[in-house]
Amino acid sequence: MAPYFSAKTLAELHQHHQKVLGQFANLTIRIMTQNFKSDRGKEFALHGFMRRMGTIVRAVDQVFTLLPPEREDIPEREEVQDAIIAIQSFVLNIFGCLDNLAWIWVCERAVKAKNGTELGPNAIGLLKTHRQVRASMSNELQTYLDSHEAWFDHIKSLRDALAHRIPLYIPPYVVRTANMDEHNRLEQEATEALNRLNTARYDQARNDQKKLGEFRPWMTHSFSEQAPHIIFHGQLLSDYATIDELAGKILVGLDA
Repeated sequence: MAPYFSAKTLAELHQHHQKVLGQFANLTIRIMTQNFKSDRGKEFALHGFMRRMGTIVRAVDQVFTLLPPEREDIPEREEVQDAIIAIQSFVLNIFGCLDNLAWIWVCERAVKAKNGTELGPNAIGLLKTHRQVRASMSNELQTYLDSHEAWFDHIKSLRDALAHRIPLYIPPYVVRTANMDEHNRLEQEATEALNRLNTARYDQARNDQKKLGEFRPWMTHSFSEQAPHIIFHGQLLSDYATIDELAGKILVGLDA
């Protein structure tokens, strides 16, 4: 079986993974030295946003340790489950980071509703629907956020599926079309063995099924929703880089 990633892609994935810790260190220094005007904004920055970012960095490390991109064998069920836990935590905390950045902005800029009252929690965010927050930003920052609307939709889609519908998961393996008939036959054999409480034959049928499969570094959530199969190594690194850049833009905007 040929490797899933080319040597060049593997090198790029590991290179970008190694950059994450440096980016996180730089962002930590930037947040720690920020001159916050409000205690609430400072709390959201230190105990909301940065706590989440630390979890996100750890989640990326966990995935790369458990399921490194050069791995070709089918991983054990426990390894896949632990990687799924890390990815689910990553997605929820990325979305939480977006809300934390919005709260930091609102607290530091004292953004109010049109009638002068405090904004309700549902009115605070960075999406286009959060009009009052967006309107308080410079044209340059609004343009930047507009250019990332597709990314916001991507993160929101994953978060909504995870929180409310079908959670993200990593398929244990995939089976080529040519092997599907044999895989289905072994499925029937495993079911019959289980009904007869023949655990040895059941385990053998499952092992034989596994030999027909190939592992793919994909994550998805719902078949009925025709959710895409996303190559998770690159996606995690890309999403981390985006939230890191976005945080920098928000901090620059606060200093302006």
